Amino acid sequence: MSATSDLLFAYLRNMFYATSGSELELDKLEEDYVMLGKGLMFYAHCVRQYLEFANSMARGDLGTEVPPPENELAAPLKSIHANLKHLTWQSQQVAKGDYKQRVDYMGEFADAFNTMVEQLADRQHKLENEIDISRKRTEAMEQSNLLFRELMRLIPQQIFVVSIANQEILLTNDMAQSEIDYDSEYISEVINLLPGDEAQSNNRTFDLQLIQDGKERFLVVNMYPIEWQGENAAVLIINDVSTEKMRLKELENYAYRDALTHTYNRFYGMLALNEWMESKRPFSLVFVDLDNLKYVNDKFGHKEGDIYIIKMAGYLQSYSQDTVVCRLGGDEYMLLVPDASFDEANSRMEEIQQAIQSDEYLKGKDYYYSISFGVVAIDENTEMSSSDALSVADERMYVHKRMRKKGRQVAV
Repeated sequence: MSATSDLLFAYLRNMFYATSGSELELDKLEEDYVMLGKGLMFYAHCVRQYLEFANSMARGDLGTEVPPPENELAAPLKSIHANLKHLTWQSQQVAKGDYKQRVDYMGEFADAFNTMVEQLADRQHKLENEIDISRKRTEAMEQSNLLFRELMRLIPQQIFVVSIANQEILLTNDMAQSEIDYDSEYISEVINLLPGDEAQSNNRTFDLQLIQDGKERFLVVNMYPIEWQGENAAVLIINDVSTEKMRLKELENYAYRDALTHTYNRFYGMLALNEWMESKRPFSLVFVDLDNLKYVNDKFGHKEGDIYIIKMAGYLQSYSQDTVVCRLGGDEYMLLVPDASFDEANSRMEEIQQAIQSDEYLKGKDYYYSISFGVVAIDENTEMSSSDALSVADERMYVHKRMRKKGRQVAV
């Protein structure tokens, strides 16, 4: 009985911890346990299929072979696999501009996906309207000189008529005059920013940027050469678009930043990764996973989990000022470290790991902070694609996680 128990226990242990499968020697079992042994072997086969399938999905490989129907253990994963494949197709349709796509089979994720698609459709509609409005305003500005002169008092833009010969101001409307009253050097700064030969050219439009009272101002200047009282002059119609620029920056920040951590989000991270790869820029890609986040969420609540996520973002941002830190989602981060070798990046991440585990916040807590990470060094000779590099870093992160988990088990 003891020998049979030892064989069965050893087989179960190898099933979970051995790097490759092992066979149970049935002929060494007592006769009453042979059927149990066969059952365990079938179970082990199903577990290996399950793990291979799960690991492939974790790497984003949705083209992997699906376990056979008799493997009931993998049934939930097969359902997730089918949903992800369909979701991938729907996302591709959204990327092509099909905002009618909706998801109704993935719970809260479906709500988030549908909300995102609706917001994209709404933003596109608003953007098209803004472009149409801007075009109409530009067309409205191109009126005859006589009509322009009669209406300039009522136009909200700043209007200056400036001598080409000596840059003397010949005429202003009320809005322009208020600018001069506030800052007498204002129009001189604008004229100095214009290219020197443009006063002789046809109608032109310029985007200008200047500093006034320590703040940036963004101007759109439309220039129209005219003859004014017998001399060559130019009409400058100036729109102050500073508010619009700031609003655009806010929208850009919303689109590119993670709401919880304020690091870059997955969308921006993949854009940066693709750009760096295409430009043959040397850098190291670091894929980071937070250990035991699910445990913290389940045991202590999502508020405590959010603290964990935010704190880790702070530690990762401490890598260096020029490192791009992105939260890919959930407990995953990606770092893009310019001009860093594998050894440099790996060493720096180990330093950050030590700092994380010594966080003062953990004093008196029943859990610990730690990260698992994988590093891939990229140079001008790298032939990997962005997805390949990310997958390799992901795999190395899991190797790192398993090694550290084994180390903790041995220590125990």
